[in-house]
Amino acid sequence: SSKVAPETSAEESREELLRQSRLQVSEYDIDDFDDGSLSQEQIIYNTHFKRGETETIRKVLNETELIALKQTSGGFNEVNFSLGVINCFLITYIIGAHPEHLWLLYVVESFYMIPRKFYNMWHAKPLNEALYYLDFCWCMNFLAIFLLVVLAFSEVAGINVESGIREILFKASLGVACGVLLAANIALPFVACLFHDVNAMTGFFIHFVPPLVTFTFMWDTDAIISSWPNVFDFSYLGDIRYFGGVNSVAGCATSLYLMWWIFYTSFMLLAGLNLPKKFKLNGQEANPKWDTVFHSTMRQGVCISIGKTFRGRPRRDSLKQMEENDFDLIDFFIYMAFHLISSLTAVYTIGYGCFSYKYFHLSVLSVSAVLAVVRGAKRYTYYSTKMYSRTLRKRFAHIMDGDDGKEGYSQMS
Repeated sequence: SSKVAPETSAEESREELLRQSRLQVSEYDIDDFDDGSLSQEQIIYNTHFKRGETETIRKVLNETELIALKQTSGGFNEVNFSLGVINCFLITYIIGAHPEHLWLLYVVESFYMIPRKFYNMWHAKPLNEALYYLDFCWCMNFLAIFLLVVLAFSEVAGINVESGIREILFKASLGVACGVLLAANIALPFVACLFHDVNAMTGFFIHFVPPLVTFTFMWDTDAIISSWPNVFDFSYLGDIRYFGGVNSVAGCATSLYLMWWIFYTSFMLLAGLNLPKKFKLNGQEANPKWDTVFHSTMRQGVCISIGKTFRGRPRRDSLKQMEENDFDLIDFFIYMAFHLISSLTAVYTIGYGCFSYKYFHLSVLSVSAVLAVVRGAKRYTYYSTKMYSRTLRKRFAHIMDGDDGKEGYSQMS
């Protein structure tokens, strides 16, 4: 009897396991894979296989819903998309029918778009991006908006802004908008029309609309003076020169750029370079809170290019720097030197062309608009065809690679 008891116990255990397996997959019809020819062991195996399939499908669906939730929480919805498209139509209508009022639309829209983007930047994770507003393009937009508001209120308050001051500010703004900002439209890949994304549309707005406003100042002067006689004074327009010393357009734009360059370089040397670093000099974790445009740009691959081209630095060392946000002074000055050279080159080439020829100005604006639309189209194509598959492959790579569910993580992945 002592030999029979264990056999009975084992048989009961197997029957119980089979019973539980049948109950745990109640969402499946057991007859779908039991045609009477399968043994109990095969039924148990198939049942657990079905349960595994169910769990995998559930994980994939959960991850897909999480991806969609991140997109919608980031503003990817029909309301934002519609507003973005309507705003582009509005700007197109104003530039075609009422170019004399485009500057006012620029000021009004900036009071919404720039603070809205700042809110998103302030709450950005893992690092606060508010210091991005110290970058040149942002500073020039702040200056332009401030000056336009001052000129508008000077009419209401009866304050006379001297013609000499107006002329200097106009020449500096002309060189910067038609040079640096237009070149940035062409060169920077993130300047794109993503109608639903207020961050992307604001980036496009600050790079594209100021050169567009400058176009109206240069080539629709009579209409602007007729509509805003006490706000704008373009009596000096026929006498200004693009080249020819500090008082020329190129000279004023260069002076304005160098003032910003000195300010930004000083800030970065005094504090900015160390703000996003992951580790202190003694090796302890720094728990950084702030990001800068310099560090963000370096992380996007510029560090690798600088290391390879100018420093002879191994790729692995550049990747480590990018991972730790730790860039040295040589990297920084190479970056700032390139920023200076490319910006002033744009002032002295594209800016001059826009100043001298209306159709060149119009052509560069058209190319910039087309590039922004194409970049946006590529992004939407990615959203609709590749984003989910790539994200899911990355999320479940540990399963596909067969490492028994052990996941790894790197910021550089």
